[in-house]
Amino acid sequence: MKQRSRIIFFYFIAILMLSEMITSNLYSLVGPLEDTAEFMGITVAAERIRLVILIVLDAIPGVGAVLAIRAYRHSVTVGTGRIGVLTSTLGMLAYGGYQLWSAMFLLGNRQSFVTLVGVVYATLGLVTWLVGSDLRQVTKNSFRD
Repeated sequence: MKQRSRIIFFYFIAILMLSEMITSNLYSLVGPLEDTAEFMGITVAAERIRLVILIVLDAIPGVGAVLAIRAYRHSVTVGTGRIGVLTSTLGMLAYGGYQLWSAMFLLGNRQSFVTLVGVVYATLGLVTWLVGSDLRQVTKNSFRD
């Protein structure tokens, strides 16, 4: 049961990050940026760079979560699981940190909302580290038993 809830958690992280990458950031990047930039209170060029950074920072923890799911489902890939947990954790922390930085130094509007988003994603990064603790601490032989 414990392993099943961990798999569900990593599915949640993967879906959250990869769907945000596609439906929010990538969609905004290929659409007209003038409205989005005006909404955020920055220039179009700054918004373009911000969206590219967010797309990369969405992909990193999303892929890490997929690797962790693979490790849980196929117990012989423990090294992949360790990399997945570390990648997902660091990606979530970087995403949250970037959102906090952009709220403080870049954005003219929506600062409080983006700050909240940064705190939530950084907290999810810490939870990811705790949830993936069994993948970080086991050896290949003990995971197979």
